[in-house]
Amino acid sequence: MSLVHQDVLRDAFAGQSMDIVSGVVSIAYSHFYISERVEPGFDNATQAPDFRTNDPVILMPGQLTIVSHVQVHDAWVTLMLTDAEPVQQTEQWQLLGTWSYPPIYGGRMGISGPTTGPAMPAMGWLSGGQDDDRSLALHPATVYSVHVYTRGRQDSRARCEAAMEREEWGRHEGYEDYVVVFIPAGHQTKPRPTR
Repeated sequence: MSLVHQDVLRDAFAGQSMDIVSGVVSIAYSHFYISERVEPGFDNATQAPDFRTNDPVILMPGQLTIVSHVQVHDAWVTLMLTDAEPVQQTEQWQLLGTWSYPPIYGGRMGISGPTTGPAMPAMGWLSGGQDDDRSLALHPATVYSVHVYTRGRQDSRARCEAAMEREEWGRHEGYEDYVVVFIPAGHQTKPRPTR
């Protein structure tokens, strides 16, 4: 599954330079985070996402909260930094939307679950040259257009409920996959430490 997933991504972004990091995140309470790592000297005050919305992605300073259709499961998540949108779209992947993201710290984006912390290594994936560091390095002086894609989301809740009725309820993965693509879209003043 992972190698096929990776081949599809490479085909969709053929000829473009890109960095890719991926991991398996434990989704709980129907959500997970793509968060910017707080660098030394920056204010660490974060606020909770406002879940009183039907939006699939909740954007806040320093964080994207992605809302799943399944309460608890493990999902494959890939972060990509590339120069342009995919050259081809596959029918399997659905675009949830596009948002503007200005880094507010040093630009290191990581994947984490609300109760389990950072994502675990995704077996069979290449790290994109960033060793075992499952964070994507954005340039803090660049504003990015963020495209969030998903696969399996349309019927993930029904597949999960069907699995609960069978003996395979111990299986918590494979309901949804996500790809979050960061594309440079402008410039900003580089964020500076507050102290």
